[in-house]
Amino acid sequence: MAQDRADLPRKRTVLKLISNHMDAWQVALVIASLPLLIHGAIRWETAVLVLAIGVGYWFAFALNDYFDAPYDALDQQKAARNFFVHVPVPDWVVVLFSILLLVGVLIAYAQFGLLGWLFWGVSCFVAWAYSAPPLRLKMRPGLDIIIHALFVQTFPYLICMILVQASWGLLDWVLLVILSLASLTAQLEQQVRDFVVDLQAGGTFTTRLGRQQVVRGLRWATAVCLLIAFISVLNGTIPWFLLPFGLIGLPALLHRFWRQPETPRSERLVLLSTTAGFLYAGVIFCYFLLS
Repeated sequence: MAQDRADLPRKRTVLKLISNHMDAWQVALVIASLPLLIHGAIRWETAVLVLAIGVGYWFAFALNDYFDAPYDALDQQKAARNFFVHVPVPDWVVVLFSILLLVGVLIAYAQFGLLGWLFWGVSCFVAWAYSAPPLRLKMRPGLDIIIHALFVQTFPYLICMILVQASWGLLDWVLLVILSLASLTAQLEQQVRDFVVDLQAGGTFTTRLGRQQVVRGLRWATAVCLLIAFISVLNGTIPWFLLPFGLIGLPALLHRFWRQPETPRSERLVLLSTTAGFLYAGVIFCYFLLS
C-alpha cells in the first residue's frame, strides 16, 4: 500500500510530461489534417503521417522544456509546468529516447520517399536548433519569431500539402497566411508572458523591442489575421466545414484585446479551444477514413 502511494506522484509526473503543451501538439495535428480534408487525401498512410507530425511536435516542445529547465526554475509558474525542473533526466537517457522516437517518426515520413526524408531531417534540425545550445534560436531576437511563424503552425500544413502532392489553390494560400499570423502572434503573446524570465535567460524579440510595443503589435497582427479570415469567409474562399475551427479559436484571440498587457493569456481557455478543435477534426477525419 505504501509503495502504491509512493508510485502515484511518479505516475502523475509522467502523465504531466505526456500531456504537457497539449494545446500545441493538438493544434499541429489539426493543421496537418486540414490539407488532407480539403484535398480528399485521407487514407491510412496519410493518417499515419498526421499522427507522426503530432508526436514530432510533442517531442519538440518536450525538448524545449528540457533545455529551458534551468531558466524555468527561476519562475514559480513556469517551473510548475516544466517536467524537467522536478525530474532531472540524464543526458544519455534524453539522447537514447530521442533517437528511438525519431526513428519511429521517420517510418511515417519515409513512405513518401526522398521528400519525406527531407522533411523529417528539417524537422529534427529545427527542433534542435530552436531550443538547444549553441544555436538556441529562441534566444536570438528576430530569428525567434521568424522560426516560430514558419515552423510551429505553418509547417504541418506545408508538409502534408507537398507530400500528398496536392494542387495549390487560393484557399491553401489564405490558410497559410492565417496560420503564419496565428503562429507569430502566439509567440509574441508567450514572450510578453515570459518577459521577466526571458530577460534572465538571454533575451528575445520582445525583451529587445519592449513589452508595450510588442503588445500593440500583437493586437494589430491579431486584427489583421481576423480580418483576412472574415473576408475569406464572406467571399466563399473558406468553406463552411472550416468555420467551426475559427469560431472555436475566436474567444482566445479576442481575449487579447480586452485583457491588460501584464495579464497572461487564459491557459484554460486556450486548452479548451484547442481540444474542441482537435475533437472536431478527429470526428471528421475518422468519418472519411473509415467510410
